[in-house]
Amino acid sequence: MEYTLPVLGTNGYPLQEGAVYGPIHSRRFGYSLGINPLPVSYKFCDFDCVYCQYGWTPRTGSLAKKTDERLKPLTQLLSEIKTSFQEMTLKKMPVDVITIAGNGEPTLYPDFLKFVEELLEFRDYYYPKTPVGILSDSSQCHRPEIKEALELLDDRCMKLDAGDPETIEKINKPVGGFNLKRTLEALKNLKDVTIQSLFVQGSFDNTRPNQIDHWIEAVAYVKPKAVQVYTIDRPPADGGIEVVPIARLNEIAELCRKITGVPTEVFD
Repeated sequence: MEYTLPVLGTNGYPLQEGAVYGPIHSRRFGYSLGINPLPVSYKFCDFDCVYCQYGWTPRTGSLAKKTDERLKPLTQLLSEIKTSFQEMTLKKMPVDVITIAGNGEPTLYPDFLKFVEELLEFRDYYYPKTPVGILSDSSQCHRPEIKEALELLDDRCMKLDAGDPETIEKINKPVGGFNLKRTLEALKNLKDVTIQSLFVQGSFDNTRPNQIDHWIEAVAYVKPKAVQVYTIDRPPADGGIEVVPIARLNEIAELCRKITGVPTEVFD
């Protein structure tokens, strides 16, 4: 029997191998069926987070340029998803939530609005009443067509790891023209947002008191429906990154709840 090795990110963690993956048991969502509109042979993202489980974002002359793979046309992508949904419903696999995520930032997919509309039709047929959500780095939510697509979904989990540009640059290392003020305004105007914030220590740190003060100010401005605080649980891109102790995560969450009034939960 032929065996194919999984494609690995730059730090050795396997990338998702198809347009649909899982369901996998998530510490936040239960049995999550993942949807990946992005390439399977390399990470496709406009952030280069120091903690990313898939390693560093490929740059010019790197892995992304050493493969012929490109973003799938919408018809091909939808066909793969439909086929997977058909197979999985026949197997009666448990699915608590369908999550758009994958090997990078999903809102970078060129036909994202149409993709979401079609995906929701598949959900209605194969997994009726199952919520469809997204994990996003928030970088594209200021674009009108992306906002429209996001608001069609049941859940919007949007990244915000810091509240000041300096820390964003150090922790998330945006590849393109990321504007924190513009992003916060867009998040504020996006309905029912859940903010997800990952904290790290070690070679990079976003848990210092002044950083937390800025982050809480940003959360208060956005006024999300909830905040999820967590730390790494897989090998990060930067080998010097360290897990934040649960006691510190609880302190951060309690301070956020006290100042903003927003429900804030720690995931360990």
